[in-house]
Amino acid sequence: MTLKYGSAFVTALMMLAAAALPALADMATILAAPGTRVNVRQSPSTTSRIRHYGLGGDRVTILNQTNAPDGFPWYFVEFPNSGARGWLRGDLLLVNAASSERVSFAPGTSAATVGGRVQGSESREYVLKAGAGQTMTTRITGTSSFLQVQVVAPNGSTVYTGSRNWSGVLRSAGDYRVRVRLVPEEQRSGASGEYSLTIAIR
Repeated sequence: MTLKYGSAFVTALMMLAAAALPALADMATILAAPGTRVNVRQSPSTTSRIRHYGLGGDRVTILNQTNAPDGFPWYFVEFPNSGARGWLRGDLLLVNAASSERVSFAPGTSAATVGGRVQGSESREYVLKAGAGQTMTTRITGTSSFLQVQVVAPNGSTVYTGSRNWSGVLRSAGDYRVRVRLVPEEQRSGASGEYSLTIAIR
C-alpha cells in the first residue's frame, strides 16, 4: 500500500500542510505576456499534474514556499478572485516587487545610474520610456555574483534575463521595466546584494 500510493499520499500531505498555513504577507505577479497561460501544478514539479492555469499579469497570494529538487524555489499560491490554489515555479513569479521607480535622463545624456539592495525574493523595478528601433544597454555591478537583471517589454514579454551586461534593439515603443533581483536559486537562502545599475537608451 505504501509503495502503490506513496506519491499520492505525499502530494496530499503537502497540499494539506500548505492549505493549513496562514497566508504570508507576500503578493506576487505572474511573469508572462498578458493573456499567456502559465500552468499551476498540483505539487512543486514540472512533471506534476496541471490543476489549472494563470495568466500573465495575474496577482496571487503566496501561502507557502519550498526548495524543490530541480533547484528552483516553488510557491504555493492562491488566486484571490477564484480561490484556486496550486504551485508555481519561482522564475515565473515576481515576488515582493518594490514600487516602480521611473527613470529619466539628465538633459544631454542618454544614460542613468541607479542603485539599491535586494534580499531573498525582493526585487527593485525601474521604468523608462523608449522607442521602437532604439538600443537599450544595461550594466550591473554589485556585491553579489547572484544579482540578476530582467528587462520586460511594454506588452509584458521578457526581453532579457541574466547577470551579464546586455544590449539589444527594442522592437516596440512604450514603457520598459528593468528589474533587479537575485537569481531564483538563491532567493530562498536569504542572500542579499547591493548593486549599481546603469541603463542607457540610444
